[in-house]
Amino acid sequence: MRVLLVRHAAAVDTGSARTDYERWLTEGGRRTMTKVGEALTNIDLRYSLIYTSPLVRAVQTAEILAATQPGFDGPLEVLSALSTEEGSAAQALAPLDRAGNDELIVMVTHMPKVGVLAAHLGQLATAPSFRTASACLLSRQGGKGRFEWMLDPDTCELRQA
Repeated sequence: MRVLLVRHAAAVDTGSARTDYERWLTEGGRRTMTKVGEALTNIDLRYSLIYTSPLVRAVQTAEILAATQPGFDGPLEVLSALSTEEGSAAQALAPLDRAGNDELIVMVTHMPKVGVLAAHLGQLATAPSFRTASACLLSRQGGKGRFEWMLDPDTCELRQA
């Protein structure tokens, strides 16, 4: 199986929303995420399903990824363990146990959890840093994980392991 970890796109600052939970994407964040979603489609990634944190900015990011993927008809599921303050990394990764070997699972989350998940799945010594709208592809087979690449949200270029 392959797992695409995505950090949500740029969101309004904390003073613009009543709570952190309600922060929404900026127009620039929406544009960047659309560009990232199109780049992922152009390199022929086809999502099996998308899991997202329940925070508004993550849900909006997941919806943009779904909309830029021709033929994607879901499911897009909210997973509270992907939020910043709920659940452990093990709980966030639990749905992968039900995924098939040929599936591509997308998980939209936040820092620092996205880095922790990438380090765990890719069996990395240190967690990679994710800028907003960054995407990282990892593969998992036979209990072993491997970091494949990270997509730079500004250039949409892939950085290899």
